[in-house]
Amino acid sequence: ITIGQLLGMAAHVEGRGVVTQEAAGLAQKGGATWSHVQIANRPEAIHTTKVGTAEADLVMACDPIVASLPTTLSVMRKGRTRIALNTHHTPTASVVSSPDWHYPSGQCDHVLADAVGAESIKRFDSVALAEKLLGDAIYANPMMLGFAWQMGWVPLSGQALRRAIELNGVQVERNLTAFEWGRQVAHDPVR
Repeated sequence: ITIGQLLGMAAHVEGRGVVTQEAAGLAQKGGATWSHVQIANRPEAIHTTKVGTAEADLVMACDPIVASLPTTLSVMRKGRTRIALNTHHTPTASVVSSPDWHYPSGQCDHVLADAVGAESIKRFDSVALAEKLLGDAIYANPMMLGFAWQMGWVPLSGQALRRAIELNGVQVERNLTAFEWGRQVAHDPVR
């Protein structure tokens, strides 16, 4: 949700039209969250509050399971949608009631590749990298934002995104560093 708000502020900084809508689900209990962000050159070019069926240009999938849910899949379309995918395996609440539960990573990959085409998915484990480089998984999502931006998939300037992070006022330097590390992963994943 914070990343959606950062995108909204960056669009505002650029004088663009923007609508954001969050769906928190059971987020306070570890459930899925979504942020619909629409960006246009002019405010009057946006006519809805949510991204419509098969109309997403980018899905920043910070969790593969949430990305594979029907709600998320409904906005995707082969030939249009690109996915920046965090590959980290975060267990769901199912692990509590089913000790034999296994993370469905292969299943998630298959579902997403069917939805958009394998060539439209770029992935890395942003949680592991955020923990290794910045000492906390909280920076995984700003890292994903930098990754998607460097791929050319976010229609905003880097300057506006950095300004939005500054205006947010929370752990500014670390969030800016996470954004830059995400850019580096997209540019040179081996490094």
